[in-house]
Amino acid sequence: MSAARVALLSMAGLVLLAACAAPATPSEAEIAQRIDAAVEGTVDALASTAPPSTLPPAATPAPTQPSTDPAQPPTPTSTLIPTETLPPAPVLPMISVSRTTNCRTGPGRAYGLVSSLRPGEVAQVTGRSSVEGYWYITHRDPSEQPCWLWEQYATLQGNTASLPVLTPEPAPVQQIDFTLYLHSFSECGSPRVSLTVVNTGPELFRSGRIHVEDLDSGDDLHGPRLDPHPFADNPSSCPRDEGSNSLPPGATAYLVIPLSEYEGGDDAEANIRLCTDDDGEGECVSQSISFQLPSD
Repeated sequence: MSAARVALLSMAGLVLLAACAAPATPSEAEIAQRIDAAVEGTVDALASTAPPSTLPPAATPAPTQPSTDPAQPPTPTSTLIPTETLPPAPVLPMISVSRTTNCRTGPGRAYGLVSSLRPGEVAQVTGRSSVEGYWYITHRDPSEQPCWLWEQYATLQGNTASLPVLTPEPAPVQQIDFTLYLHSFSECGSPRVSLTVVNTGPELFRSGRIHVEDLDSGDDLHGPRLDPHPFADNPSSCPRDEGSNSLPPGATAYLVIPLSEYEGGDDAEANIRLCTDDDGEGECVSQSISFQLPSD
């Protein structure tokens, strides 16, 4: 029971006692009227003295926080990322050739041969040489080593201005050398064999010693004999022209060698020794070539 109700009943009781103690005995109706009046007065008094009703303010909802429960994944939030326009990747220039061109470890014949670029093939140009006339290229086949290509027969497509200028390693020290190829057989009073000779070294050749042997019979078909001027300009002239008395680096000439009678179909070998000075002096180097003697 509330405290206000208890107080109200207590005051009603006091009024009733006071009425009973009065000298004149009132009627029952008067007593009831008095009790009602006392109750109304008490109620009014209590209402006038009660503090105003206050309700707690409405709770403001707390902002939603991401769940920290490890069992619950955090609520993803969308983030706007500004887009960036990247410049296009640079396009490397391409190179092709009209004739098969050797590609070397450096810009020049003194460097080792790596590969060749053939007509119809293309490669990327990745650098310019500090030596004029060469380009540093990368083949489309990744197994082939990048190398230096001579531009004599080359066609470039694309802008090369932004390419780096590359300085090659010093050229290796090159030894004197030459290569031999069988050119032809002919008759000029006696049978002859003509050999093509190419100077692949850094020095002039001035003289040579020539020996041709029939390997089947063991007979000497020519020499061995020192020839002070072995180089001819024409492989089929009759008689043999003397040509030049030297073979410069990179140059090609012919060795026109008269042979003694031989058995057609035999195997033969020519051994050629070339020297940098006259009369077989100076630095010398030898090469051999085998061939089959022609039948009648």
